[in-house]
Amino acid sequence: MSIINTAKRALQLVRIGRAVKILQQPQDEMERLLAKRALAGLLADARGISMKIGQLFAGTDGSTPFQELVTGIEPLPLSILIPLLEGELGQPVKAVFRVIDEAVAAASLGQVHLAELLNGDKVAVKIRYPDIADAVDAELRLVGLMPGMGPVSRWGFDLDGYKKSLRDNMQRELDYRSEAQRQAYFARTVQVKGLHVPAVYLDLCRERLLVQSRAEGVFIDAASHWPEKDRLSLAQTLTRTLFTSLFVAGEVHGDPHPGNVFYSYDQYGQPLVSLLDYGCTISVSESRRMALLKLIIACRERRAIKPLDCFTALGFDSKKLMPISGALPALCQILFRPFLVNHAFNPEQWQLAQAFNDLLGDYRWWFRSAGPSDLFLLMRAFQGLIQQLQQLNIRLPWWSLLQETLGQALMQQAIDYPLPHIESTSMTTGLSFDQQATKLCVCVTEDGAPRVSVSMPAEAVLELEQLIPEEVLANINRAGDIDLKQLGASLRANGITPQTLFVFEDGSKLYRVWLE
Repeated sequence: MSIINTAKRALQLVRIGRAVKILQQPQDEMERLLAKRALAGLLADARGISMKIGQLFAGTDGSTPFQELVTGIEPLPLSILIPLLEGELGQPVKAVFRVIDEAVAAASLGQVHLAELLNGDKVAVKIRYPDIADAVDAELRLVGLMPGMGPVSRWGFDLDGYKKSLRDNMQRELDYRSEAQRQAYFARTVQVKGLHVPAVYLDLCRERLLVQSRAEGVFIDAASHWPEKDRLSLAQTLTRTLFTSLFVAGEVHGDPHPGNVFYSYDQYGQPLVSLLDYGCTISVSESRRMALLKLIIACRERRAIKPLDCFTALGFDSKKLMPISGALPALCQILFRPFLVNHAFNPEQWQLAQAFNDLLGDYRWWFRSAGPSDLFLLMRAFQGLIQQLQQLNIRLPWWSLLQETLGQALMQQAIDYPLPHIESTSMTTGLSFDQQATKLCVCVTEDGAPRVSVSMPAEAVLELEQLIPEEVLANINRAGDIDLKQLGASLRANGITPQTLFVFEDGSKLYRVWLE
């Protein structure tokens, strides 16, 4: 039977793969919309891992087809699930529930029914699909056969580690008892104003059944039209929830697609965020969360801390990072930019992927391959927060909010936290943040008299060719004494440190460019 199931899932995945290829082809808007609808339909039919991928698209793609994976999937009739429900309870449904309605939501692994217990409590009942465990097992078997191609093979990704992380996460999601325990822990440890975590009825939870208090509200597309002060409150709650869950509780909600958050008002008229579905959470050890917080603080305050040591404590492969260790301080300034500015941060000005590529080029794959296999789940949580803030059209001062949320004692604990020391080798310069240049300076004189004197953030040196006027750039290239591409490669490899970059004489003009 497992061979047949695997073959069926393989056929579904082939169809999904074809739909993805069609979507990647050049198309007009109508053709692209139709292609998205076709892909969304295939993902919905597949459910399991495939549908989870579609729900991730719903968080990154505002188009209707993928949003329907959150709100518009046809659930199974309750009559089909009654035998499973009674089997899990070990008694008739009427012995536990006064009433249970048809499903209000269908997800990748199960669906949710509103119900009322005999004592009058209004609850939500999540029931796992009857055959979904076999379907997920079949997909995981196919993942196990997936070859390492392209960047995966070339840059040495730990493909087995990624497969194991996916398998462990999916198997944990299939056990609703585990989810109930994690949800209860989250409710106890993540105490944030404006956050509501539904209470679980642990005595009624089983492997394929989860019973929790009922949460109500609207999705973010509706909340995005609320008054600004209410959207600001929602945004602060979402951000504080991520900071608290990561740095205090060490248990992060890793599935931030739009269907897992309800927005409403509490009994006092204050905005309320109800966070649902704790099947996919990321456990972060104290050593890793302290290393991350220490890294953010050191980057912001330019402390005498080597990023290589922090990344190693986070679970990165230090040997892989050594060849690019000179670029790590600048890389941190890109990754942690929301925490480095003192004003409200605008995500639209981040351009993370472009800046990442400008700094490392193809070596961005080397950095990613050095990371732990579960890092993508944590990145997904931050990506989800950014998308939520953008949809609410709210900008927040991340640094001050982090300080207020964590408190000085925890911030100081991270500053004092000891890190494993990584010995420098011939392959690494082992730069620390305080060794990083802060300014790119340009001085132009003509016949010995100053004409132009400007300074800008040191990271601008990575776009030096774009900053130089075209006629001056042409003269530099014609002279052949200065190789700007080689200069950029050296800075990426060895670090953006104080140094003279070049002096160029062009007739009566003298150009001096340096880092300090």
